[in-house]
Amino acid sequence: MTTDEERFTALYERHYTDVERYVVRRASDVAARDVVADVFVVIWRRIGDVPEPALPWIYGVARRVLANELRGVQRRRQLEQKVAGHAGDDTAADHADDVTSAAVLAAAFERLPETDRETLRLIAWEELSTRDAATAAGCSLATFAMRLHRARRRLRREMTPHTAPTALLAQPGLN
Repeated sequence: MTTDEERFTALYERHYTDVERYVVRRASDVAARDVVADVFVVIWRRIGDVPEPALPWIYGVARRVLANELRGVQRRRQLEQKVAGHAGDDTAADHADDVTSAAVLAAAFERLPETDRETLRLIAWEELSTRDAATAAGCSLATFAMRLHRARRRLRREMTPHTAPTALLAQPGLN
């Protein structure tokens, strides 16, 4: 094996599960395996550009590949609706009167802008340090720290103080 092949194999074995979880958490309606495969195709093509630590960079690749896939899914859905003659005929889901804190969180989370949701996901779901999350998001540490502060503040506004989950709203120092 060449050095590139060995490095790619090690990255694949070490990070496949992380990338798969990252994709599934963000888009349950896309073919996760296809997106993950596309992420590793990009990694193979850019194996010489992969920094250490690799995971934050890989999350950045996954974010871009997933965004491309989701745009494609949205375009296909719009075309299907248009062809079926039902463009814009969306129905709202029924909500139960007994709302659990998880449902309150999910609803508040979905009301946030995508940038805020991704910022919070990188910290709470992927458990990245602020520095690594900034790398994954493709921005400076200072920019990411400000995004995180603002995302947490907006999430607080969307939720009542009694239901706010501490993992998303905690204010630790920069990691």
